[in-house]
Amino acid sequence: SPSHAQCAPAHRQTQTAGRRKADAMRVSAGTEHGAGYATEGGRHRRMREDWSRLNPTLPPETPGRAKRHLAGGRGSRYLRLLSKPLYLLGVFSGLGGSCLCQLLFFGSLVGPALPSADDPSTAHQIVPHRPPHVPPGGYHAIVVPAGGQAVDGPPAHVAARLEEAIRLYERSPVPKPFVITTAWGTPHKPCPHDAGGFERHEAADNALYLTRRGVPPDAILEESASLETVGNALFTRLLHTDPRGLRTLAVVNNRFHMPRTRAVFGHVFRVPPTSESEPEAAYELEYYEVEDHLPADVLQARLRKEAKSTPVFAEGGSWRAQTRTLRELAGWLWRENTAYATKRLLEERLPPDPEVLKSY
Repeated sequence: SPSHAQCAPAHRQTQTAGRRKADAMRVSAGTEHGAGYATEGGRHRRMREDWSRLNPTLPPETPGRAKRHLAGGRGSRYLRLLSKPLYLLGVFSGLGGSCLCQLLFFGSLVGPALPSADDPSTAHQIVPHRPPHVPPGGYHAIVVPAGGQAVDGPPAHVAARLEEAIRLYERSPVPKPFVITTAWGTPHKPCPHDAGGFERHEAADNALYLTRRGVPPDAILEESASLETVGNALFTRLLHTDPRGLRTLAVVNNRFHMPRTRAVFGHVFRVPPTSESEPEAAYELEYYEVEDHLPADVLQARLRKEAKSTPVFAEGGSWRAQTRTLRELAGWLWRENTAYATKRLLEERLPPDPEVLKSY
């Protein structure tokens, strides 16, 4: 019998032929299910080779599913599909629509918890320097110029101004406007005093009246430095409307006082800060006139006084020529206006007309 050494080459040839036949059968079987999907052993071996060839930087033991999608056959179709712009556009559009739906759903859940425009706690937030558009019939502030005080509160003609301010406030849309009350008092007579002996400022008296009639305290701004109409306008602008960006104003006054109010407020809220080369202030003022509520004799005396003083403040008058900017206006106030200028202390105070005094 042949020796082992003699039989070895024939045995190796037989094994090689058997392997070739088995490989041919596997490949034949694989074609029935698509290229790249032969028997389990052949598939894994070939996919491992293909994966190593396509991705030389990745280890051959990368998970089988990823190998199958990237190596030949069906995987190559995925690669070609991912390279098409329209396919990518569709994918990202779908993702965007999904995110939008989720945002809308989230908004429907948290929306009721957000503050409402009707919430009074947010109705009087500070308006930015460039306030939003004011709805029709709405204002940033309602200004009530000073008119005098009585021991028991605002006199009838001042109460009429306050009632009109309340009406405007109640009819204004949200966010509600501020109501600005003005004046320390008047140089024509002393302020009344409270139970503790302290002066009651007119701005405070009128603010108290408003709160008792339902206006929230945080809707009221007091200007308690002025003593007459020019001061009412100037200090209101410097203390409240300029810093808060309140640009659309309603000004309420009695008929007998309205011509001077228009002349003074229209000028004070128009002049630029420091130079005539600067643009005029961007204010919009509307005026609301109420009945006089003064006895006939007192009204006639007051009308004579108004007829004498109003032309000084009118267009083309000397006052406007001296006060073309806020800087000049402030200088005039402390230098020439005898309600504030220090030179007033060097002169004897003259008593006002008794009938005119009844209108304060």
